[in-house]
Amino acid sequence: MFPHKFLAAMIAVAPLPGAPLYGGDDDAIVSQALQDLDYYTTAGVDCVVIENSHDLPYVQPPLPDDAVALMTDLAIQVKKTFPGIVGIQVLEAANMTALEIAIQARLDFVRVEGYVFAHVGGAGIIEGCAGKLQRHKHLLGHNDVRFLADVKKKHCSHALTGDLNITDEVKQAEFFLADGIVVTGPRTAEAPDIEELKQVRAATGLPVIIGSGMTAENVGTYFPIADGFITGSTFRREGDFLERLDPSRLNAFMDTFRHLKDASS
Repeated sequence: MFPHKFLAAMIAVAPLPGAPLYGGDDDAIVSQALQDLDYYTTAGVDCVVIENSHDLPYVQPPLPDDAVALMTDLAIQVKKTFPGIVGIQVLEAANMTALEIAIQARLDFVRVEGYVFAHVGGAGIIEGCAGKLQRHKHLLGHNDVRFLADVKKKHCSHALTGDLNITDEVKQAEFFLADGIVVTGPRTAEAPDIEELKQVRAATGLPVIIGSGMTAENVGTYFPIADGFITGSTFRREGDFLERLDPSRLNAFMDTFRHLKDASS
């Protein structure tokens, strides 16, 4: 499904209904997200990922019905507008909700927290969900929706699986029918350990995607190892995850990324 060395740009959705920082204007939330989408489309990214990034502090599902409805409406509009691949992630670990939105909006993939095994997120224990997700999409007849599985995910404690290294999780995710592997650093805007990334690359034939920490300065180091890059913070003012998108930073990154991609063709 994904092109060679693809870039997936993150649409960081403003606080949704029910979140403490929700501003009360649903139209403004959609408008800001679609403005970011317009910037990404003009820049020529391969893919976009919709995420409720600003719903701090995150909670595990169920999410408020009006928040899910707004994300669904936005996802439908993004899919109709954007010519490339569209994915979704719903925090925290609202993977079934994300799948249902993806099916309704005809999105291409879901980025999944806790696909296999268990870990502790900011809102508590997150259990493996591969079996439930795969059965649900099969039951609904939407096997075209892909699952990109985070392994040893950022912002989480992995003491519960302290006897497993990252390649153990990768092999389990592949065994449980994941369509791609997402590797992150320990926190947002921090790059993965490059030696660990090489281990992941050697352990699987699935697409390996970097899910945090890429900048115009370091992407060249990681480019030969990964198949794709989910990127968001570096496009924002001062590289701050919670800031508004800065077109000049986006374009600077895209210039570097295009050069690397052209050289690898």
